[in-house]
Amino acid sequence: MNTSTSIAALCAACVFGAGCDSQPAVAYVAHGADFSVLGLTEEAAGCEPPARLGYLTGWDGKTVRGCWVRDRAEIRLRFDGGLDDRRIPVGDFHRTEIAQYRRSALD
Repeated sequence: MNTSTSIAALCAACVFGAGCDSQPAVAYVAHGADFSVLGLTEEAAGCEPPARLGYLTGWDGKTVRGCWVRDRAEIRLRFDGGLDDRRIPVGDFHRTEIAQYRRSALD
């Protein structure tokens, strides 16, 4: 393979990778009586620091994005679109394999 072909392949890979809009990986999950799954990521993705992106999936299958922060012994989530804030005890969350691999803590 010559140099110009290698450079073209590298550029194509960069453009393709930059064009993908992948969803941040969920690092912590909780299940609740009034929702199906609450997933927390370690990405800011549109949240004002120190808040990070979270997903709330209801029993109807709809998923809503929000921003979360740790507030002492609870995780506080704020959602756009009129949903009330949620406060979930930190002990209700379980680490996913990604959080275990990264050795991250819920803080």
